[in-house]
Amino acid sequence: MLGHPVHPALVHFPLGLLLSSTIADLAWVAGMTQDTHIAAVLMAAGLAGGLLAMAAGMADVIRLDQALVPHAMKHVGAVGLAWIGYGVALYLRRANLSANFDPGTASLVMSFVSAALLGFGGWLGGRLVYTFGANVEKRPA
Repeated sequence: MLGHPVHPALVHFPLGLLLSSTIADLAWVAGMTQDTHIAAVLMAAGLAGGLLAMAAGMADVIRLDQALVPHAMKHVGAVGLAWIGYGVALYLRRANLSANFDPGTASLVMSFVSAALLGFGGWLGGRLVYTFGANVEKRPA
């Protein structure tokens, strides 16, 4: 937007929401809460925000230096798999979206694996910007 990449500004919301949903799942597994509804709400919001971040990311890839495209595709793959995993985790909870339900082992595993993938994908995205300077304007000294 106005010459600036939008993707880096948008990713914080879905990252925070999705990872918070996994933290809510961990809190449930640890017996710290009985409310599993909050994880589902956080997942749904994170998945919706992720769509916006992914759209902006695809627009940014168009302007990317071709040498960085392979690294960017690893980032896209990891984050995309995480997004799908969270979608599956939410889908598996669809029948029981009351406040106190057992989300099921499969849904919890998908949440935990997706969090790991999302963290790895976020790290790859950070490397694109902070190590390789992807879409960072070079100003004369």
